Amino acid sequence: MARGKADIKTRLKRQEEKILKMSEQLEKEKETYKQLQEEERREAVKKITEAFLRSKRSVDEVLDFLKGKAEL
Repeated sequence: MARGKADIKTRLKRQEEKILKMSEQLEKEKETYKQLQEEERREAVKKITEAFLRSKRSVDEVLDFLKGKAEL
């Protein structure tokens, strides 16, 4: 019977190790996701900036439009 208990303890230990490894991988994946979101945000800012520079509108006009207070 002692052997059965040892097997359970071994299996529990292995499962704990798997969970720890998966938790670490999850954290890495979350960080990658955040980095990709930031990259997407920077690209959006770049597009908006380029569009503004090509436009003939003032900063205030563009901001009012984005806030829904004015039409361009």
